[in-house]
Amino acid sequence: MKLEKPAEKNGKRGRMIFAVACLAYLCLFSSGGIQAKEPATAGSSSKGLKIGVVDLNTVFEKYEKRKMFDVQLKEQEKQYQKIVNDKKKELVSLGEKIQLLDLGSEARKKDEEVFEKKNMELESYAKFAEKSLMKKYKDYFESLYTEVCREVEDIGSREQYDLIIKKEEPELQSGGITELQFKVGIKTVLYHSGSVDITDQVIDNLNKKHSAASKGK
Repeated sequence: MKLEKPAEKNGKRGRMIFAVACLAYLCLFSSGGIQAKEPATAGSSSKGLKIGVVDLNTVFEKYEKRKMFDVQLKEQEKQYQKIVNDKKKELVSLGEKIQLLDLGSEARKKDEEVFEKKNMELESYAKFAEKSLMKKYKDYFESLYTEVCREVEDIGSREQYDLIIKKEEPELQSGGITELQFKVGIKTVLYHSGSVDITDQVIDNLNKKHSAASKGK
């Protein structure tokens, strides 16, 4: 049996005392820390998050400026369609005239050349009209969407919302399984209480601004 030297005994005893002291200090510090943090935790949890929900489909449906754009676009579409119809009638009339002329005659050849030229003009104009109309729809939608997002951001900043979520109510009764899966996939909010829905507020604010801007013109 190996005997420990007195110096080694004293060293071990000192290390044990130091370890016990450290453990006691850690226990006291930990309990004190928990007690000190409890009020802060309670304060942050009582504040909670302020969350809002907006139904964009309803906003676009009830925004007066969108209705105005729809009227303008439909009027433009009617104008394009009238020009196309007039060109078609002109072609039909010319085609009937050609049928009455003798095959191989100079008059028929000349009218057939005119018919071909006018037919190409009609196709070119129809493509131009469709492309122009699609661009107008795209530009109008982008401008409206930008306005709606800006209004939602203003409400969020002014009323100190932490989060505002887009809500959509897709129509599930029509279409095949692929379309149904797509509609289910875009539904981001499955439930919310009525108190967090700010859709009407967004619509009211947008319509008031649009009305004021219209009167100022």
